Amino acid sequence: MLATVVVVRLTRRVIRRVDDPRAREQLMFVAPKSAAVMAAVAGLMVVGIDVSGMAAVLATIGCTGAVVFTPVGQSFVAGAMIAMDDLCRPGEVVTVADVHGTVIYRSLLRTEVLLPDDTRAWVPNSKFPEEEVRNHSRMGGTRISVQVPLDRTDQRRRAVSIMEVVLAELAWCSRGKDPYVAFEEVTGDAMMFTAFAWIDDRTREPSFRGLLLTGLVDALEDQGISVGQTTKLSVGQAQVAATG
Repeated sequence: MLATVVVVRLTRRVIRRVDDPRAREQLMFVAPKSAAVMAAVAGLMVVGIDVSGMAAVLATIGCTGAVVFTPVGQSFVAGAMIAMDDLCRPGEVVTVADVHGTVIYRSLLRTEVLLPDDTRAWVPNSKFPEEEVRNHSRMGGTRISVQVPLDRTDQRRRAVSIMEVVLAELAWCSRGKDPYVAFEEVTGDAMMFTAFAWIDDRTREPSFRGLLLTGLVDALEDQGISVGQTTKLSVGQAQVAATG
């Protein structure tokens, strides 16, 4: 009993030296109990009681039952697999089933994800082997696009050159990805162009789409090129001005 008390106290003292507060809290919950059991078994063996066979059988039954029949055991094994396979790390943007966000913490049981609305979800690690996992940070980013309508056909080539300059100067576009503009179609009122870019953090897609469209439209209008005056873009702006 004395040896068990000493081992538990030493274990707690070692755990207090861990820098990560979350890891320290988790270890404080599990490690002292495990150390107490191991010290008790060792003490019984020292006084001459052979518990090796019984301990092996109980350990085998307990581990098998925990892994097969309990969600906690399944999540524990899945957490080890996530670490070995290096599926995700804190700071990376992932999608697991219907959960999409930025990984901010990962333990052996759960992965904490920051959602686009600034709330947090704790995903059991057992979901990772069951569902499709997408690591957007390692896929080279997510592609976004905006449409830019032009009113005059004689301004097409100059407009494309201006938009290409804007796209080439994007500071937030994913590394290794080249943004570009494509000539989509000619309608009865305008010519439609679509500009494409890539972002690392899909949770901010609406914000980046707004930045992209604003930058393109401002650059075109600064050069005297008519944008969206006879299309739904101008109609939407007129409605906002009228209601304001």
